[in-house]
Amino acid sequence: MKAPERFYRCEDYLHDVACRISGLTDFGTGYQDGLAVCLASMERDPLFTPAGRELAWDAVVMTLVARAIAEDGWKRHPEWRDKPLARPILITGLPRTGTTALHKLMGMDPQFQGVENWLSAAPMPRPPRESWGEDPGFQRAMRWLHTQHAESPGVAIAHNVAADEIDEQLELQRQSFVSNRWACTWYSPSYDAWWQTQDERPSFDREIDLLRLIGCHDERRWLLKNPGSMGMLEWWLEAVPDLCVIQTHRDPVKATASIASTLQHIHASFEGAEAERSRRLLGPRELEKWAHMLDTGAPHRAMRESRFLDVHHADFHADPLGTIGRIYDHCGLTLSAEAEARMAARVADNPEGHGLHRYDLDSFGLTKGMIVERYRHYIDRYGLTVD
Repeated sequence: MKAPERFYRCEDYLHDVACRISGLTDFGTGYQDGLAVCLASMERDPLFTPAGRELAWDAVVMTLVARAIAEDGWKRHPEWRDKPLARPILITGLPRTGTTALHKLMGMDPQFQGVENWLSAAPMPRPPRESWGEDPGFQRAMRWLHTQHAESPGVAIAHNVAADEIDEQLELQRQSFVSNRWACTWYSPSYDAWWQTQDERPSFDREIDLLRLIGCHDERRWLLKNPGSMGMLEWWLEAVPDLCVIQTHRDPVKATASIASTLQHIHASFEGAEAERSRRLLGPRELEKWAHMLDTGAPHRAMRESRFLDVHHADFHADPLGTIGRIYDHCGLTLSAEAEARMAARVADNPEGHGLHRYDLDSFGLTKGMIVERYRHYIDRYGLTVD
């Protein structure tokens, strides 16, 4: 349904739209402050194109619909409360270090379950795959991604997302409206400033409960991925003591430029050419954001080193199946012939490598020296080579 003339204080209309779409009225509690800040930021910060404005509105509507679906699912399926997250594998690390490619490659193994992109927008016990095409939630997710990619084709090149493939659980955290997900979708400095002062523990707790709901009828081991989980390692290791963490690494100069470039493409899908005005602000903000997350997670990793395995981007790129072997050995997994064949086929198809993703430091307000200085401890700790 069409976006309102003003986003600021449009909560009543927003809830009415979400009710009409979902047929549900219970959205839970604890999200209202974040939603208000998000809407106020949407009013003052970005310069949306007409199509981008509707796309942004749809993102907020879909998130509120997802909340209602989740609240209804928890009532309909009380068995979710007794579903543990047994021995999940969590892939994390700086963005643009191979987390997505590794996640989707491991996702070829049928022994794992993950958060399919469309289920992050319609969280429910995972239905049979053959029924997905008829589900309104799946159809909404397909339409939204199609529109975003049409508005900015570079998004699909920079970050491969498909409605029916596993995605990062950051998409679940958006439901609390206290999340980096909202701080990086379009130009939103006022929301970002507010988010930096907030406690994300409620967002994390809801994420865990959503995973338990989605997988409540599935006995497979969870395969999860979210770069932002680096800043939440304390909570992850507390909530899931048998967690197995794969941390990816890459030259932070390349990673930081690529992070900024990816966000630039995402911003352009909402703001068109106006996204250029914030280009040089992206680099310094993303540099500090992700360095801070590494700093936050490091002491908690140090207390549970045996739970972690390091994967370097260059090694994974050079020998993806060899890297898979190391991971499986570390996590005590068995790689079946079927899973290995499916992985080999994905490597040959190279879906994450179609198209060329170009970027440079200066256009994002960065220099090599700035990045090396901020990441010096990280570079030394993991023996990274900086080009």
